[in-house]
Amino acid sequence: MAEFDIPNVNTTGDVNRTLFSDNVKTSTPGLEAAKEIFFNIQFGLLPFFLVTGLFGNTLTILTMMSNKFQHLTSRYILIFLALSDTVLLLTQPFNKIWVIRLFGFDYRAISELSCKVFFVIFRSAKMTSSWLVVLLCFERFVAVVYPLKAKAIIRKDYMVAAIILDYVFMFAYNSVWHFSSGVEGGICKPDLPSLRHKVFVIIGCTFYSFIPTALLMVFTPQIIVRLRHHTRLQRTLSSCGKQVDLNRSRRSDDMVKASVMVLGVMIAYIILIIPITTVHLYAFSAGVSAFDENSLGFFIYREIAQMLEQINYAVNFIFYVLCSTVFRSHVKELLCLTTCAMRRMAGRGGLSFSKQTLSGNNSSNISE
Repeated sequence: MAEFDIPNVNTTGDVNRTLFSDNVKTSTPGLEAAKEIFFNIQFGLLPFFLVTGLFGNTLTILTMMSNKFQHLTSRYILIFLALSDTVLLLTQPFNKIWVIRLFGFDYRAISELSCKVFFVIFRSAKMTSSWLVVLLCFERFVAVVYPLKAKAIIRKDYMVAAIILDYVFMFAYNSVWHFSSGVEGGICKPDLPSLRHKVFVIIGCTFYSFIPTALLMVFTPQIIVRLRHHTRLQRTLSSCGKQVDLNRSRRSDDMVKASVMVLGVMIAYIILIIPITTVHLYAFSAGVSAFDENSLGFFIYREIAQMLEQINYAVNFIFYVLCSTVFRSHVKELLCLTTCAMRRMAGRGGLSFSKQTLSGNNSSNISE
C-alpha cells in the first residue's frame, strides 16, 4: 500500500516545501526578494479587489434585475458578465501561493476530481466573460452604426440564446480539457505536461483572448468614429439654432453614455487581459509551466499580469456608475442613500413641525 500514500501537506511548512522544493536550486536572492515583495503586495490588493469586485458585481446584478432596466436588451449580458466575473474573483485566490501558505493546505487538491472541477469552472468563467464582453460590444456596434436595424438584430431572445451558447460551448470545451489538471505532491496543477495540453493551450488562448481582442479591435474604432460624428452633428445643430426634439435629444445622450460605458469595459478588457495571455504564450513557446517558472523577469511579469487580470474582473461596476445616471440612482436606492436621506429630512421636518405646533399651543395658552 506504500505507493498509494498521500504526502502530508496539512502544515504550512509542508506546503512551502512542496511548493518550492523544485525551485531551490534555481532560486536567487533577487528572486526571493521579489517573491516577498509581491506576496506582501498581493496580501493587501487581493482582498481589496475581491471585496470591491463582489460588492460591485452584486449591485450590478440586483440593479439589472430591477424593473427600470427591463427594456434593455443588454441587461442579460451585464448580469451574466457580473456572474462570470464573480466566479473568477472567488476562485482566483486559491491559485495564489501565499493563500495556500496561509491555509496550510491546497483546498483545490482535496481529490483529483475537485482539482479537475475547479479548473473547468475557472477556465470556463474566464472564457465566458471574454465572449460576453464581445457580445456587449456587438450590441453597441449595431445600436450605434446601424440604428435602424437594431430592433430587428438585437432582440432579447437572440441575446439569451447567444449567452446560453457561450456557456454551453465553453463548459463543454473545458470539460474535455480536464485531462491536464491533476494533483502532484499535494498541489493541484492545471498544466500537467502532454502534447494534447499544448494543443488545448493554443486553442484556449485563442478563444480566451485572441479572437475576442480581434473582434473588439474591429468594432471599437467604428463605434468611436460614429460617436464622434454624432457628437459633431449635435453641436452643429445647436450652434445653428435649429430646434431639436427634446425626447430625441435625450435618447441620443443616453445612447452616447451607454456607448461610452461599453467602450470603457472594452478598452479595460484589452489592456488588462493581453498581459496574462502573453504569459501563457511565453510558457508554451519556452516549454515551461506558466505557474512554476521562476526566472526573475518572468516571475515579475506574471505577477503583474495576474494583478491586472484581477482588476479587469472588478472594475466594470465603476464604468456603469460613472456613465449611467439611471444605474447610479438605482444603486443609491439599493444602498438606501436616497430613501434614508429623504426619511431623515422628513423626520427633521416632522420634528420642526411638532415643535412649531407645540410652541403655538403654549403661546395661545399663555395669552388666554
